[in-house]
Amino acid sequence: MNILINEESITKGSNYMIIIGYQGIGKSTLANKNINYIDLESSNFFIDGKRQENWFIIYCNIANHLSEQGKNVFVSSHEVVRESLKCSKEKVVVVYPSLKLKEQWLEKLQKRYNITQLEKDYKALMNAKDRYEENIKELQNNDFTKIEIKDINYDLERILQQEKRI
Repeated sequence: MNILINEESITKGSNYMIIIGYQGIGKSTLANKNINYIDLESSNFFIDGKRQENWFIIYCNIANHLSEQGKNVFVSSHEVVRESLKCSKEKVVVVYPSLKLKEQWLEKLQKRYNITQLEKDYKALMNAKDRYEENIKELQNNDFTKIEIKDINYDLERILQQEKRI
């Protein structure tokens, strides 16, 4: 397994963390198989097809409170979420695929959408097709602990366990 973990990892307070995860990274999959992880699905913050202007404040407050209560919380990688979490007292890490994985990642997202036919998976696929490089560069350019996935065959749980021991 080939991953890069930023050497500037700072453990804040507990062994729990908030994980900003790029689309398709495995947030829902891991949360569905391990009770120590919660996927705080941002698509649930739409009401009648629209998001409240301050949805991300509520979303990040929930993430912080869950982490404080001993949960590892997956959150979306939206820019407003990343900005809001800069003020968090919890440990925050960001997980994203390497730029070199673009074609494999798009294929992965396409397969996911083909199976689920969910609108959120379609939006993720279209966003990645349009903005993959931009999205990844944005995730690389922040002060959070960074975990870059360098191989399409990875074990997210093992990677996050390694991060907790740093």
